[in-house]
Amino acid sequence: MGNQDRPGQDLNAYEKVLAEDRRVMREMFRVSIGGAHAGLVITVFFVVLFAAVGGTVWALIVGGAVAFWFAAAHVAAVGGSRRGWAAVKRAYFLTFGWAGWL
Repeated sequence: MGNQDRPGQDLNAYEKVLAEDRRVMREMFRVSIGGAHAGLVITVFFVVLFAAVGGTVWALIVGGAVAFWFAAAHVAAVGGSRRGWAAVKRAYFLTFGWAGWL
């Protein structure tokens, strides 16, 4: 990590521990495109399962909830200064990236 916050000064022991904790948290919550694709496949499977078991109404409710979450994530990504495909990719990761942690 090093001297990112204060160039020219060494980090003390407390700051080193905090920097290591931040690095571990970034690694733990990192999502990949493969994990997002797996999340999409799992979500589609469950929507189809809801359609087969519960009928079209339940499939529309679950599918609508996922679509709403994607739209909200896209709005958040655009609000976070991302535009175009970068915003769509971030919303895709936020919506379906959870499967990478399974």
